[in-house]
Amino acid sequence: MLTWCTGTAPDTWPTTWALAACRLFEAQTGEHYTPTSLSMLPVPTWAGNLMLVEHEPDEDLADLPSERLRGLLWSTPFQETDLRIVAFALDGPVQRQGLGSKGWRLAMEAGRSHGLSATRLEVKSENHAAIRFYERRGLRIAQELHGYYRDGLGLLMTGPLIVDVGEA
Repeated sequence: MLTWCTGTAPDTWPTTWALAACRLFEAQTGEHYTPTSLSMLPVPTWAGNLMLVEHEPDEDLADLPSERLRGLLWSTPFQETDLRIVAFALDGPVQRQGLGSKGWRLAMEAGRSHGLSATRLEVKSENHAAIRFYERRGLRIAQELHGYYRDGLGLLMTGPLIVDVGEA
């Protein structure tokens, strides 16, 4: 069973969980993080900070080992109106099952309940699948970000905060 649950800020994570997140980001985005660099990301503990974990129906989620981490969607309120997606990655084997859409919807609901009305994020220009995912949710490329990523062109995507893809 896979469940999106509210996560704590990465600066509170034990090293084993931070290393699992580093491996997930490296495998899915090519971005290299260390537990220290993860701890510096602007990700608060709140309903829009999500982790996808694999578990048995009767298992206590608080006691899961770090190797059960299957995805992260970290977001934060930004400039009083925007929900900024700081990081979003799903383990390859769990992609294309609707889990990314479910996590996105949960993050958008958290943003809306926080009074936010827009969404923003940065994505590598060669990540075509992610760009299509975001475009289906109402985001558009607002700006090219030269030097944002170490190994490629970045794009700033912005749009309305849409909870249901049907709203797009």
